[in-house]
Amino acid sequence: MRTLGVTILGLFAGLAVGFLLFSELIGRIVVDSGNGVVDAPWTFIIGFGPQVFAVAGAVLAVVIDNHRRAKK
Repeated sequence: MRTLGVTILGLFAGLAVGFLLFSELIGRIVVDSGNGVVDAPWTFIIGFGPQVFAVAGAVLAVVIDNHRRAKK
């Protein structure tokens, strides 16, 4: 049950970081550097970036939790 909780926490943390990084930071940089329109490759990167970070956050949270549990 603890692993499930850690996984959900990592999922939400990764999603939050992904939205901050891709939607806010990279999205604004891409729009400001061009003519105000986001081209096709950047739309996929900005759109799917938070989901990738959410999965990576969940995996990383479980790995860190298992490592800390093994130390005890």
